[in-house]
Amino acid sequence: MTDPIDPAVRSAPSAPESGRTLPVAVIVAGALLVVTAFLPWAGIRADIVVIGSVSERIRGVDDWPGVLAMVSGTVAAALGVMAVMNDRRFTALAALPGAITVLVLLVFLSDPQGRAESASIDIGGLVRVQPTVEYGWFAALAAALALSMLGIAALLRR
Repeated sequence: MTDPIDPAVRSAPSAPESGRTLPVAVIVAGALLVVTAFLPWAGIRADIVVIGSVSERIRGVDDWPGVLAMVSGTVAAALGVMAVMNDRRFTALAALPGAITVLVLLVFLSDPQGRAESASIDIGGLVRVQPTVEYGWFAALAAALALSMLGIAALLRR
């Protein structure tokens, strides 16, 4: 007795959209990276005994690394769209803007002359001023790392 299912149909992938998972994930991660550029990345917090606590936050787009993160996220999302519409090979290219953004974020954190200066001042317990790293920087780092990993996964999947 023969199998009524054609062998050519049986060997085809069960879900034709399984190849779109990585490109769609690249689109989402790129869009998240764009959004994180508008979140606070750094700040300065001053604790004054008489007044209380005063703080000022710096958004990512207020400095060049945030603008670069926004551009990288846009490029990665565009690569994801091109991968969904044309060819999945564009997905692997998303590793480049992701890796560049990771490096820029690390430079932003360690640059002593940048806006995220790492100097603390403590005057006898009366006044204490310290820089802070805000949640937007961590979210941008996570999105950039995700882009890099998705691009590498697309390379390994081939």
